[in-house]
Amino acid sequence: MSKYGLNLEDKKTSQLKIDTQKKYLASQGFLTQNGEFKTFADISMSANISERYYAQLVNKVNTMQQSMSYLGLSPVFMTITLDGAYQRLLTGDYSKFTDKHLNKLPNNDRFGYLQDLANEKLPFTVKDLYKLLRYQWNHFQKDRLYLKIKSSHDIGYLFEVEPHESGVPHAHVLFYAPSSYFNDLKELFKSCFPARQNKRTNKITFFQKKNGEINGFQWTLKNPVGYILKYCTKSFMDIKNNKEIDYLQSWYITHKIVRLTTSRSLIPQWVYQKMYPLNDDWLYQSILKYRSSCEWSRENDYFIFEDEVNGKVFKYERGLYQVFINNKLVREFGSQKEKIDTSFRVEQKPIIRKKKNHCSVKIVIDGQYFDFYEKPISKKSDFELYTYYHNLDIETCNLHHFGLVQNQLSKRGLIDVPIQPINNFNLEMTISNYSKNADEISSQKNRIFPNPLGA
Repeated sequence: MSKYGLNLEDKKTSQLKIDTQKKYLASQGFLTQNGEFKTFADISMSANISERYYAQLVNKVNTMQQSMSYLGLSPVFMTITLDGAYQRLLTGDYSKFTDKHLNKLPNNDRFGYLQDLANEKLPFTVKDLYKLLRYQWNHFQKDRLYLKIKSSHDIGYLFEVEPHESGVPHAHVLFYAPSSYFNDLKELFKSCFPARQNKRTNKITFFQKKNGEINGFQWTLKNPVGYILKYCTKSFMDIKNNKEIDYLQSWYITHKIVRLTTSRSLIPQWVYQKMYPLNDDWLYQSILKYRSSCEWSRENDYFIFEDEVNGKVFKYERGLYQVFINNKLVREFGSQKEKIDTSFRVEQKPIIRKKKNHCSVKIVIDGQYFDFYEKPISKKSDFELYTYYHNLDIETCNLHHFGLVQNQLSKRGLIDVPIQPINNFNLEMTISNYSKNADEISSQKNRIFPNPLGA
């Protein structure tokens, strides 16, 4: 039996990962300030382990709905499906793929080198198609219209991903914006997500059709939050009853797909989690931001909320919690820790691989500087490609890119290495192949590119 492109072994592997993680978290722990022993499983907020994760997610979704309504914004329910030509790439079918589709693929570190994959006519993975979906959403967010609305309104969204039966991902998005922009946003939606299914009207009511709505862009749903939670709920396993994961849940684990992402909430999640011992109502905190006053600083580990209507003040600073009512301290617990010197802290996260820079070389002609753009690997001459491959640092370069270069050399007969699926290029295998063939490649160098001087 198989579903969503997975077989029984994939499902068993995902279950083993979850069981192993649970066992480890339950075996590790610490003592609290009150002398209570807690395991890492007790404080985990993992979607597949913690019973609290889904409850907090529902709280966040409901808070966003109510706070957006409080700000006068209206919901739009979007369904984003990839063009059929892209969906076929999961099986390596390029029969409907054109240059127009190629030009709309990303080719960078953030969203993947999908143009390079397509140039080589290689099959895409589920993760590649997920990155393409995120790339299209990013394109929607970078449009001038979106940025114009964002500059004057606290617009928000919930982006939920799930698979088709084939395993190809699609997305459901709950998006909040002023209703006066809906028609303009619909045209932007059709431009950024041009798949025919997104533009059809076969799954909406007669009233919605008359209203100008389409399958992928609807704004007259009675319960938009219920719709997004309906799709999201299916992706969570029943942790309370200790049920095993199903094929849908295994799909997220196997392909490392994030179920739900959101825009920045009015109150950051780290503030909400710190505030939780004092007040666990995310909506109340969000409304205080507009109705009264509040401030926070993650760097200084500090926040203060003032409820001017009820005369309350909630304060936290480096471990010390305090509640004031009418300027009188009524509750206090914890202890204030010394401020840690963060002047030496590295702000940027360390990365294993260097960021690919397509415009890192400048040439000088008649005293003027010009950017030199590197050729795509398919356009390089034999010598250029061979030299480029020989200079790639296997420990820092993008391994999929390394695989594309190596396969191109093999196709041209420049190295005696079998052509492999691009996903085979993991760290262990690539280094092994590189080391194995290093001497052979070196011996071939003079045969393929003889020294013109005969030296």
